Amino acid sequence: MSFFNNLKKVLHLGSGNDAKKKKVFNNIRDNSDPSENWDMVGELGDGAFGKVYKAQHKTTGQLAAAKMCVLDNEDDLADFTVEIDILSECRHPNVVELHEAYFIDNKLWAATVEIA
Repeated sequence: MSFFNNLKKVLHLGSGNDAKKKKVFNNIRDNSDPSENWDMVGELGDGAFGKVYKAQHKTTGQLAAAKMCVLDNEDDLADFTVEIDILSECRHPNVVELHEAYFIDNKLWAATVEIA
């Protein structure tokens, strides 16, 4: 039976009576407020998934683009979590660098290097 239990875990299938599990994020600060570390200086843009702000780190003064996405369902969260995981591992001159990511109150915040 353990083969099927492992397969269900890999495929993210439950038995229907599973207790609701706390999400574990590898590269996202869960229930942490981004305003503790970042000041939102102004709005840069508005899109289908949320807004992008010009942000400044309170300690270092570094500028960043802070993307704030309101997540309506678990699929949105899963999609953006994949994006965050990829950006956190990717190091390439043509790919924007991720500084930090936060998840709080069904909102996902991602602070990336500001593009001039």
